Amino acid sequence: MTRQVTVRVPATTANLGPGFDSLGLALSLAEDVTVSLEGTGERDGLTRLVADAAKAAYRLARVETPAEIAVRSSGAGIPIGRGLGASAAARAAGIVAADALMGGRLDPAQMLTLGAGLEGHADNMAPALFGGLRVVVRAGEGFAQMRAPVAPGLRVVLFVPDFEMPTAESRKLLPAQLSREDAVHNIGRAALLVAALGAGQWDLLDAATQDRLHQPARGKLFGAMSAIFDAAKRAGARCAYLSGAGSTVAAFALEREEEIGAAMTEAASARGYSGRVLVTEPSEQGAQVVAMD
Repeated sequence: MTRQVTVRVPATTANLGPGFDSLGLALSLAEDVTVSLEGTGERDGLTRLVADAAKAAYRLARVETPAEIAVRSSGAGIPIGRGLGASAAARAAGIVAADALMGGRLDPAQMLTLGAGLEGHADNMAPALFGGLRVVVRAGEGFAQMRAPVAPGLRVVLFVPDFEMPTAESRKLLPAQLSREDAVHNIGRAALLVAALGAGQWDLLDAATQDRLHQPARGKLFGAMSAIFDAAKRAGARCAYLSGAGSTVAAFALEREEEIGAAMTEAASARGYSGRVLVTEPSEQGAQVVAMD
């Protein structure tokens, strides 16, 4: 009987500018999480989310919940509180690990509905579970989602600031309603973005990632955000946007990743913000079991 499972789960970048709560992309940046039915493990931070999600999966499958669920994380992959889906990754890892320990009781739709319910939204959860670029919308009691293609060659340059922008806090700044003009602006650009990524029409990415829903409000918490966007594009990025709720700024590029990262760092530093640069790429791989004992 399997007693321990290790799951590799990706970081994700959500919203991608205009696709608020609807678009998410898995990244090759990943974390390994081990869930065991015996022994002791870490109990703080994201590991608690892993254990809670695993227990929720057992309850959903109507399988007796184990008395102990121990969690260990590699701690090497996903920055916390930076808009790269760390909490979604933790919950996805817990759900996938529990499902493996139970022998495969849950289907993908159940996993997504469970994970999104725990997370509060599905834009990070869908790519964390299933990989790739995901379009996800609420449909009745669950979610409708599908993978959208991304043409090859795209790189993702991340400027990760040394401060957190907790999702719950930044969401409080969002407008309660939009004008019709602003709604049409975002709807059209989200559709254009999905089409441009699939076709490799990189020249459209800047126009396609413009947003009027969440980035202007969240920019009030991050005074250097727009300047970092501009610096990235001047250095050769095809577009730049706030990853998820922030604080990470993501830039899509085909080349010159080091120059783009340096330009983002310089623009942030000039306005009093420090941080680090990570260079990654889209990943088709969602949460996957990499070891079982």
